Amino acid sequence: MPDSESNTVRYFVCPATEGEVPEPSSRIFQTIQNALVSIEQDYKVANQDPDTSAGQPNPDALRVDLLEKPADSAARPTKPRYQFYFDTLLKEHDGDGSERSPWSNVPSAAAGITELIESGSLNVSPGESILLSRREIFTSTSLERRKRTKERVAHVVFMMMALSLVVPVVTILSYLTWQAWPALNIRFLMQNPQNYMTAGGIWSPLIGTFFLVLISLIIAAPIGVLAGVYLNEYARDNWFTRTINLAVVNLAGVPSIVHALFGVGAFVLASGMGESLIAASCTLAVMTLPVIITSTREALAAVPMAFREACWNMGASRWQTIRTIVLPNSISGILTGVILQVARAAGETAPILFTGAAFYLRIADKGWDSFFPYGLGDRVMALSMHLYTLMTQVNNAPDEIVYGTAVVLIGLVLAVNSVSIGLRMYLRSRKKW
Repeated sequence: MPDSESNTVRYFVCPATEGEVPEPSSRIFQTIQNALVSIEQDYKVANQDPDTSAGQPNPDALRVDLLEKPADSAARPTKPRYQFYFDTLLKEHDGDGSERSPWSNVPSAAAGITELIESGSLNVSPGESILLSRREIFTSTSLERRKRTKERVAHVVFMMMALSLVVPVVTILSYLTWQAWPALNIRFLMQNPQNYMTAGGIWSPLIGTFFLVLISLIIAAPIGVLAGVYLNEYARDNWFTRTINLAVVNLAGVPSIVHALFGVGAFVLASGMGESLIAASCTLAVMTLPVIITSTREALAAVPMAFREACWNMGASRWQTIRTIVLPNSISGILTGVILQVARAAGETAPILFTGAAFYLRIADKGWDSFFPYGLGDRVMALSMHLYTLMTQVNNAPDEIVYGTAVVLIGLVLAVNSVSIGLRMYLRSRKKW
């Protein structure tokens, strides 16, 4: 009996009844095997009919319903318990009736279902049914559809997690920029603080921050890169190397205030540097060393060993291989780690608080001395320390100056990070592997 809604031919099975149902378009059988034999015969006849499309049967699905009584054949069909598939466009092959491996034609499907019933793998009770559907070409299987559903759910979940991080950051930056907008101009950057830091700009702490970052980078970058080269290319796996690696890991986890106390003891007092630019820079250098060493090791380890072996086979020494092959191919990762530490050093307050940062220093307003106002033995102003001072020590400081200082500091960090990302993308695009 064709189902007008889904172009499905239905067969009914009722063990207590034999013969034909009064309706001329439907048949009822005593066993499922008899129904499957009838299906096979019907479709063999259909395949011999030249009027059918390409010699193939028209219905898209066949359904076998196991009834308790013949009157149930008029009942509305329920969801079948078992579902199998056939694809008449496939060549003869041993399928299992699943969406991924359907049977090649209806007779093969009928024979396969019969085999499953006889082996006991398929048990159909009254009120249940078997559905045999044509699998459309290039259509996804139910497994693939479930995978896509899970992918969409994971995509939405991860997107929401990303937005939960991005939205607060954008909101904070937008609020700070809105509050600081009246003060954000070139005069604010180029003027020194005036009237006990209640007016003017931020030039002296801005140039002091550049000095601190530059000197700490000059100290930390060569030591960190060379230490990373030694640990990855020269050092053997022994107790000494493991001790160094442990020290690097522990140093990376030390809080910045502890670095500040170390700087006071090691550089301010023991080395006799006093509270100065060089002492604060050395403290920042010690704080940034672990990440520079780690990023250098990771970048060097990413270079394939085959590059080194090819260079050694040409007669090059270990240092020649490192200098001409390993370092050029790892420079993007090394520079990325170094530049990211520049951003971190620019925003630190605790390491310089006791080692060289000053509450307020008056420097030249113009001329050469305004660009080089600090010596290595002088104390310096810094943006992070200046922001802390404005918030806690200065009375009646205008809000636009406080927020403007914060925005400039954040903008400096974002600019350095952006340069790092751009440089990394450029250098990676030049790689040959």
